[in-house]
Amino acid sequence: MQNLISTILVAVDFTEKSRNAVEMAVQIAARHQAKIILLHNITNHAIIDRTGKHIIGAETINENYQKIQWALKELEISLKSQYPVLEIQSVIKNDRLVHGINEVVDFESVDLVICGSSGNQNIAQLILGSLSYQILTEANCPVLLVPEECKKYTFEKILVPIRVLEDLSDKVDLSIAIAKRNKGVISLLGISTDEDLIKIKEAYERARTTIAIKSQEYQSQFLLTRDKATQISKFSEDDDADIIILNYKDEDNWKSFFSENFLKQIINYTDVPLFFLKNKKEKSKNYSEDNVGFDITLPHPG
Repeated sequence: MQNLISTILVAVDFTEKSRNAVEMAVQIAARHQAKIILLHNITNHAIIDRTGKHIIGAETINENYQKIQWALKELEISLKSQYPVLEIQSVIKNDRLVHGINEVVDFESVDLVICGSSGNQNIAQLILGSLSYQILTEANCPVLLVPEECKKYTFEKILVPIRVLEDLSDKVDLSIAIAKRNKGVISLLGISTDEDLIKIKEAYERARTTIAIKSQEYQSQFLLTRDKATQISKFSEDDDADIIILNYKDEDNWKSFFSENFLKQIINYTDVPLFFLKNKKEKSKNYSEDNVGFDITLPHPG
């Protein structure tokens, strides 16, 4: 069977949600015989005044680097003691987080980025964008968001919504591969509005045929609704799903800055891991190559 997940990058910041994401990463890597890259990013901060930009606390950067290097080494040793056959590598970046992730994604041919998610976003995160949401929208490969409270690391019930047509065959192949690695069952959920009913229904039937031909156990259902994110979340709860496989496609990107689009809705209202399939050929844009976390602009005297 083709291994669709060979290299996994997991973002590490030593918080509880990060530790949970690492546990998920090693469990998936063990099933897929995949390499793991533990990535921690050190972000600089700067002040801008009339003389230019000045890094705050530049003298402590080397000290912080050494502390993080030691902490990652301890984590690596601990993981290898539990999973001795796994290939594990540690990387430290001093960059904007997602830019650093994408450098490693490109250089190491990463197949999946895993990061922890806290669930509901507060108003500041809604305005500024949570880190997990930034990783999801800007990473140049598929992303798995792992809720902090999730403690099940096998995927015996795999929910696969059919709601858009992009990369559908890749999504079905991935779902089958995950199901076989976990001895799992696929729940195929066709979900559409009146406007796209015919094309989604046809795609749903093609997916059912593919899964049946490949002798994968599955069950299926079709829903007609305009509120896709809410219905997918509700179905995942009713079905006791262990993971949801989604296309990275935001159907509601026309909504205002303060409104919840499909991606934010599904993240906020779903408490199981969310696997977003992204076409690696279509790279997300990286906004800044600067490694400064934020700037404080000071007024000119007088």
